[in-house]
Amino acid sequence: MKGFGSTTDVSWHYTDARQLLPLIKSKALKPTMGRIHNGERPVVWFTRADTYEPMAYPAWLDENGIRHVMASEKEIATRANGLLRIGVAADDPCLRPLSEWTNSRRPEHQNLAKEMLNAAEELGSNPVANWQVSFKAVTEKRWLHIQIAFPEDVGEAGVQTWNEWDLRAQYTKDLLKMDSPICDEDISCECCEPDDRLLPRGNPLQPTLDTLIQT
Repeated sequence: MKGFGSTTDVSWHYTDARQLLPLIKSKALKPTMGRIHNGERPVVWFTRADTYEPMAYPAWLDENGIRHVMASEKEIATRANGLLRIGVAADDPCLRPLSEWTNSRRPEHQNLAKEMLNAAEELGSNPVANWQVSFKAVTEKRWLHIQIAFPEDVGEAGVQTWNEWDLRAQYTKDLLKMDSPICDEDISCECCEPDDRLLPRGNPLQPTLDTLIQT
């Protein structure tokens, strides 16, 4: 994979930086209901593409309650304090080819699945070549990379720099401490408050952690 000095083919799960803390705590990517239909199995989606799949762009509600789908990686990074992706080996046995997901659709949902894939192709994706799924949770032990792109790392043309996040680093421990309860009512204590050790360059999570935790 480009930039990692390794020939390992990586498949990525893309999300936004609001999910960093929940993922660190849960240590797993879990299948979610998402847009599946009744009776269908939820999956975790992966892609070999080196960019966030447009079909997976998140939505937001304006002040009038109107739903808008984000239009670019830059918009996602701006609204969600950055982009996040987790990489696993593309040949990991937990990952299954897109055809298994397609073939598992109920007959009455096959046309809807085809419509989704056609829409993805119109947006420039290559689902058949790149997309994979996991029908089970993908645990931390399978993760080869967890990377974040801060808002300043994302331009109009997309992500310029992905920063490797070290789950064993002190800044990860400090991030978890910031989510710890206060020891006494309305009184914080040393064990609950992180020290001033630096988090990775440009980390936007420290001043906006309350929003991240509540998401």
